[in-house]
Amino acid sequence: MNCRAGSNGVSENANSVSLVNIFGTFFRIGLFTLGGGLAMSPVMRHELVIKRRWMKDADFISVMSLATVVPGAIAVNMAYLLGRRLRGKTGAAIAISGTILPSFFVILFIAGFLLPFFNYPKVAAFFRGCAIAVVGQLAFAGFIFGRKLLRSWRHFIVCAGGVLTIGVLGMHPIWGIMAASVLGFWLCPGDNPQGADCHANDD
Repeated sequence: MNCRAGSNGVSENANSVSLVNIFGTFFRIGLFTLGGGLAMSPVMRHELVIKRRWMKDADFISVMSLATVVPGAIAVNMAYLLGRRLRGKTGAAIAISGTILPSFFVILFIAGFLLPFFNYPKVAAFFRGCAIAVVGQLAFAGFIFGRKLLRSWRHFIVCAGGVLTIGVLGMHPIWGIMAASVLGFWLCPGDNPQGADCHANDD
């Protein structure tokens, strides 16, 4: 199956994708993903890059990077950016709707029927298991994207700068993002979202 990307980073397979298909895909992503945000990114990548081949991996990583640094919920930001790449502003609105509607309906259902059961030991144990599952999803996301982005010693320095700012200095996460951004600007110039330009400079 052909997966070449056009000038906007969208695969040729996505040229004829329908709005109904976009809504169904993002609705399924929102319905079956625990945690939201970065925990949702591996599911989005599987659906859009691996399964449907609507865009290339490098372009998805570029979108994810932008979604994490702009204000707002990461899942909504990613849905907007990905939907807009697929079908413009209408695609963005459809993708956002598909992403947030499952959570909206689930919260309404929980508030209307399940709140009295939250103190039951088995229900509490279920939600603890869900929290552990979210940790696993985040770890998997870190592994998947770290494997693609941490390709040279320069990348590890950029990553370490953000981790040290937050984990060691105890500063706000926004400063960790700023530190990594500044290091990336100086150590890894270039437009390649997978870091090929930076990697090439190591030779």
